[in-house]
Amino acid sequence: MVDYIEPIMVSSGILAQMLLYLRSLKINTEDFLRSAGVDPMAVKSPDARIPIETYLKIEDKAAEFCNDPLFGLHMGQFVEAGNWSILGYMMMNCQTLAEAFEKSGRYSRVIGNLIESRAELKIDRVKITLTTPPHAPQMSHHCFDTVLSGCVRMMYSLTGVHLYPLQVTFDYPRPDSSAEYERIFNCPLLFDQKETSFTLGFTTINTPVRAPNPELLTYFEKYARDFIAEMDQNQEHTRAVTRLILVHLDDEKLNIEKIAREMSLSVRTLQKRLEDEGVIFSELLKNIREKLAKKYLHENYSVEQITYLLGFSDPSAFRKAFKKWVGLTPGEYRERVYLRINEV
Repeated sequence: MVDYIEPIMVSSGILAQMLLYLRSLKINTEDFLRSAGVDPMAVKSPDARIPIETYLKIEDKAAEFCNDPLFGLHMGQFVEAGNWSILGYMMMNCQTLAEAFEKSGRYSRVIGNLIESRAELKIDRVKITLTTPPHAPQMSHHCFDTVLSGCVRMMYSLTGVHLYPLQVTFDYPRPDSSAEYERIFNCPLLFDQKETSFTLGFTTINTPVRAPNPELLTYFEKYARDFIAEMDQNQEHTRAVTRLILVHLDDEKLNIEKIAREMSLSVRTLQKRLEDEGVIFSELLKNIREKLAKKYLHENYSVEQITYLLGFSDPSAFRKAFKKWVGLTPGEYRERVYLRINEV
């Protein structure tokens, strides 16, 4: 059983990168954000966190607004170290790109937890595979395109040298025209693959960073550790309640009264502590069930098994709840996952 299902969030710095691209197109970004139902002041802080559903809504609306089917690819070309908050400043003070990418992987939660990276060392190269958590929502290709394009741009920003991958793979179909991909990555491209990845040669990853400063690196790394620790501490009660929900999730009658009793708290006290962390128990329980349902469908569990694991009275009750959460039946959702339809 999963110990804790961390909500998927992204840093407002990533949104700032998007807005930089929009401004290059002479778009009034404050008006755009309001049209997307977002208060511009709410995302001003570089350390603000945005729920992934909100970010994806803004991203898709921006791509439509610009009439740019390669929105993510172009947005990645506007990445700046500052967009990646303390993580970007840390990378700027590393000795080499290899060290910068290592720090990026270790402290990526500073800027969000939607896309995770896994490095695989080979004889003369490093392959970096990009994945999303099992409970991530369905999304277009723009997020992966932004990360891949942004990495190429960041390599230049850090070193002052135009560097390119040896190969890039995409788990989505080849677009009608791949000219922009070829221009940005300048290397062999493989579409319709099992995974999204980019491969860097050892010569590339050993390229020196322009102005490394070991003292600043130490300072920023400590800041990053403290930042992540504070994020975790700010969710102390949510984490505790989540763990107990996961233990008792197969209980059809699970409610806040049972959780409060197990924590030796009154219901009112527990509600107040969760509210202080911006959480409502009923929403937390729903979100945990929804995320685990998606995870189990990914892993090919049967509807009957999922019904039991998530504490539903019968399969029809689970199907009805899932359709309400996602807008698809479990079967339709599983089919969409398998097909991996991402129109470019």
